[in-house]
Amino acid sequence: MEIQYLLFIFILNHPVEFLLLFIWTFTIKGAALLRAFERKERVWFVVLLLINTLGILDVYYLYAKRQPKVATKHEKLVEAPAVTKEEHTTTNEGEITYDDFAKVELKVAKIMEAERVEKSEKLIKLQLEVGDEKRQIVAGIGKAYGPEELVGKEIIIVANLAPRALMGVESHGMLLAAGGAENPVLLTPEKDIESGAKVK
Repeated sequence: MEIQYLLFIFILNHPVEFLLLFIWTFTIKGAALLRAFERKERVWFVVLLLINTLGILDVYYLYAKRQPKVATKHEKLVEAPAVTKEEHTTTNEGEITYDDFAKVELKVAKIMEAERVEKSEKLIKLQLEVGDEKRQIVAGIGKAYGPEELVGKEIIIVANLAPRALMGVESHGMLLAAGGAENPVLLTPEKDIESGAKVK
């Protein structure tokens, strides 16, 4: 199929050359072959036939080498190399990938109790309801909120943060707030929603 295609392209792009080739091959060389056949000169007939065939192949070879390679059906079906994990997760400095973000588990929590941590102006210890789970979080929001105004609020927390101690009090999670450390604003759901609901 590739030979037929290239021959067709050759005829379209070089009609004059093809006509001369046709005349040379089938007229002059054909006449020589016919004469050798009539004289029963088998050796000459075979030699002229080989020369005739090789002449056609020479033209094809020279022309085909000038053409860009035509992709075969098999080559067209070959898939592009798969993107490696390293390439897929390449980020600019300071950016995280979607896979990194997907590891963060955000949930709605309801504040059941709140009290200040002793000897601290900023830290408030919160007892939370996160679905069926009870959770304690320590947050540095004491200058913006009093314990009494926090009870009953629904907030958003990072539920799968590893526990740590703040001034000797364990905090299992972190609440989300906007603004500076001196005047944080709690992020809360727009409407009432059951505690434990996942933030997507």
